[in-house]
Amino acid sequence: MSERKAINKYYPPNYNPLEAERAARKFSKKLKTMNKDAVTIRLMTPFSMRCVKCSEFIPKSRKFNGKKESLPEKYLDTVKVYRLSIKCPRCNSLISFRTDPKTGDYVMEVGGVRNFVREPTADGVPTDETLDETLERLEKEQQRQNEMLKNEPAEDRLQQLEARLSKLQKEQQDYEELENLRRQNVLKMQRAESAASVATDATDAATHDEITPEEFEKRRLQLVSRETDPGALNKPLPTVHRTKPKIRTNKLGVVVKKRL
Repeated sequence: MSERKAINKYYPPNYNPLEAERAARKFSKKLKTMNKDAVTIRLMTPFSMRCVKCSEFIPKSRKFNGKKESLPEKYLDTVKVYRLSIKCPRCNSLISFRTDPKTGDYVMEVGGVRNFVREPTADGVPTDETLDETLERLEKEQQRQNEMLKNEPAEDRLQQLEARLSKLQKEQQDYEELENLRRQNVLKMQRAESAASVATDATDAATHDEITPEEFEKRRLQLVSRETDPGALNKPLPTVHRTKPKIRTNKLGVVVKKRL
């Protein structure tokens, strides 16, 4: 009995419990999905669609609890193709679509209709072409251009080169003129700012200057005469002469303003 319920186990020297736990979790996930054809996953709708049965609109990137199923067919014998299935949120009908590795898009199969279907672009290049087809198309276009250049005479080539050079020179001249205009505008703005600052300093200095009592009395009498005599309104006011104070200091070092 004791031998059957032995708790002593052998652990090799290179045993790592963390790696063993990770391997056990991976193996348990494989066991869950090993014998199942369809796996339940959480997915988002890759495009907007409409249910055929109840006409319910399903927007793009809406989340669903769907099923993923691997199909036996493969693209280029290497890329797997999957079928994704969801249920309509209104009528609970099945809607399925599969991946299309050739176009890098999805193909609707049962239960729904796409609201928007991509069409070829305006230049005639199909949107569902593969990488190999794109490379072939570009190679053919390059060959056509080379053949056209070979068939053209040498004079036409020289004219084209001259036209390109003249165009580049004109663009460079325009760029230089634009830079000169920008510099001139910056200089004008700086000059205007400096002139405005000088004017404000002058007005501040003029307002801080004081007038003599005699000039103040003349100014007061003139204003009184203008009020009493209507004819004096046309006479100009006397000009006021302001003197700048001279800064001096007394014995204590205090600044004293004394007029000349």
